[in-house]
Amino acid sequence: MPSLVTRRFKIYNAEQFKEAFTEASPDHLYLFIGRVQEWPNSDTPPSITESVTYIDYSPWRDMLGVRKITANDMTFSIERVNWTSGTVYDEYNNFENLDVDVGKKPYVLTSTNNVYKCIFNNRGATSTVEPTGTSTSIIDTADGYRWKFMYTISGAEAIKFLTPYYMPIKRLTTDDSSAQWDVQQAAVNGSIEVIDVVSNGSGYIQARSNTIAGITNSSVLVLDNGASSVDNYYSGDTLFITSGLGVGQIRTISSYVGSTRTLTLSSGFNIAPNTSSTYTLGPLITVNGDGSDASAYASIESGQIKSITTINSGSNYSYANVSISGSRGSGATATPYVSPPGGHGSDPVDELSAHNLTLSVRLSGTEGNNLPSNNDFRVIGLLKNPILNSNSALAEDIAYDQTTRLSVINMTGVLERDEMITGELSGATARVVYFANNTSLNTTGDVKVIAVNGTFQNERITGNTSSYFGNVTSITYGELKPYVGDVLYLENRVVSVRTFDQIEDIKITLQY
Repeated sequence: MPSLVTRRFKIYNAEQFKEAFTEASPDHLYLFIGRVQEWPNSDTPPSITESVTYIDYSPWRDMLGVRKITANDMTFSIERVNWTSGTVYDEYNNFENLDVDVGKKPYVLTSTNNVYKCIFNNRGATSTVEPTGTSTSIIDTADGYRWKFMYTISGAEAIKFLTPYYMPIKRLTTDDSSAQWDVQQAAVNGSIEVIDVVSNGSGYIQARSNTIAGITNSSVLVLDNGASSVDNYYSGDTLFITSGLGVGQIRTISSYVGSTRTLTLSSGFNIAPNTSSTYTLGPLITVNGDGSDASAYASIESGQIKSITTINSGSNYSYANVSISGSRGSGATATPYVSPPGGHGSDPVDELSAHNLTLSVRLSGTEGNNLPSNNDFRVIGLLKNPILNSNSALAEDIAYDQTTRLSVINMTGVLERDEMITGELSGATARVVYFANNTSLNTTGDVKVIAVNGTFQNERITGNTSSYFGNVTSITYGELKPYVGDVLYLENRVVSVRTFDQIEDIKITLQY
């Protein structure tokens, strides 16, 4: 039977993952780096297989060290869509797929790091005017587009989380005095901001606009001398006050006397216009549904309805349809788009389907001598709830060294970075990460290694490619107990070279 795991289930999973690290008994998440040697095919990262060997064992064997990730290092994120002039942007449509990872992406990021939701794309026209401003109302641009300001990515958020492919997003739960909070609070549940013309139809009365010639009362008006002299010529149409006293009101015309150009409205204006007010005539647009107060007027060109503009977006609609009628014309159809529950801008995470999490971790130098700074790495990953090798307690510190350290004496020669070493008695092997001499005599030192096969003893070790020899006097294993803790994420990368004074911002986006 047909079924669907909705975007909200994915968002829920992302929320639960994030919350797991802020609860009373939180989980602990670490970024790990590993693999110093080149990939088999030069330095082209191979694909990853979901297998016990590849996921549960290999990452531990190549692991150099780990750095803790906190909830402050995580954010919801969506795919980045930069506003660019000359582009047709997707508009919001409550009938289309709302999962932006598989459907359309009705939003843009502007040059000022503001994020706007595209409410109307002018019937598929190209966008040529970048939206600006943080108004709580719909923002109209000169190219016919309509936008809803959603939120601003702050400078700090951009540095930490913005990537070429993803951008951070958040919902606010408390007043931070930001424009986003104002937008969330001002959102109108079930509003209708757009009525999209599907078919233009033909034969509709040519919309005329002029100044009202006379006012008898709030429901009886006299049109200008250019109006029709035919009785009931405008009956069934609407009169919309476009400027001046009474602006924004629309009423249906119940009768019209051509000889005097006098029309009677079905109901009086709340605020009566005067002879300085301007009007426009057009067919009657009726919004039917379970909400209230939505109203609109039509723009006519050559007898066709080219666009419909909402006057009042109404509220509390969950469904709606539009009927078009008037003194003449037929064939035009239009579809109203109902806002998501809560209204446009009420919840950016839900509205823009933010079921991704971007994690950003900064590595600074050696992180307290826990990460090597004289070697490179090619693997990163996420490790949940590792435990300490010393006492099996849950790891909680900021960083840990996972290399094995061999203390050696009677050294001859110099070990090469990344070469393999072998124990002459045990036959154990390992790959060199770091080599340092401790004295000016260069006869004692430390060798840090990974990918240990076997168990080294107090024995002589040799380098497989260098002329190095040395005698092991003690062995110190990595600080985390191997193979304990869940590897949640694994990524093979091209080489990343580290230095002692280097700062690296590593960003990972988890897609749910």
